[in-house]
Amino acid sequence: MNVVLAKSAGFCWGVRRAVDRARRLAREPGRRVFTDGPLIHNRQMMDQLRAEGVAETDDPASLPGGVLVVRAHGIPPDRRARLGTLPLTLDDCTCPDVAKIQKLIRTQARRGSHILIFGDPGHAEVTGLMGYAEGRGFVVNRPEDVAKLPELSPVCLVSQSTQLPDSYRRIADAVRERFPDALVLETICQSTRNRQEELVAMAARVDGFVVVGGMHSANTVRLVELARSLKPTFHIETCEQLPRRELREFKAVGLTAGASTPAFIIEEVKKALEDM
Repeated sequence: MNVVLAKSAGFCWGVRRAVDRARRLAREPGRRVFTDGPLIHNRQMMDQLRAEGVAETDDPASLPGGVLVVRAHGIPPDRRARLGTLPLTLDDCTCPDVAKIQKLIRTQARRGSHILIFGDPGHAEVTGLMGYAEGRGFVVNRPEDVAKLPELSPVCLVSQSTQLPDSYRRIADAVRERFPDALVLETICQSTRNRQEELVAMAARVDGFVVVGGMHSANTVRLVELARSLKPTFHIETCEQLPRRELREFKAVGLTAGASTPAFIIEEVKKALEDM
């Protein structure tokens, strides 16, 4: 089988920065390193980090000390303030692209704008972004959500960094129709755009796609959604999940992966496909 591997597959720079930082901290003698929730949405990578001395915690207040790494998705400012009162050293690994969106939201909220955030309700990044809206934020996931909003003015729209650009355009159109003077900011990160654009370009060269990444990874789920609109697509976390019978009908398969998928898993999947 011919395997076409996307150049953009795997860690984006923000995730790589967070993982490398946590690993460096764990190698320092005497350091106890924890992450405030999962550092990234990939079970296999989190297992590897645990083996290297980076432990995940959902209850930082119970820790006697050590370094607490703020995950790439970011956190709300009130949580940051609470964590700052604990006997822990905070190490902020918020993705710089997400941090830029946080600052934009805070600036617009303090100018009096109501903030609309296009994203997945309950996702860690969206929860963090809402905190910067200072009580003036609303999460919208579909154009229908825009119609249900109260009368607002002025309005500023931003997107979760990993959403599909086409989906954001539809939301923006709905927002402009409802709130003609709305300020629409482009906040989908370049890494996400590159990954999705490469997927579209690959479609002409392959019979189908395999997308590797966590089932709960927002950027991976968006990638799968886009891939399925183009060609038959299979979403897996590891090579053991490859649907071998279905894939044997493909002469060429496109292989890509979400921004939180480590290189060793991508390489394992690539080898398994080539061995078919």
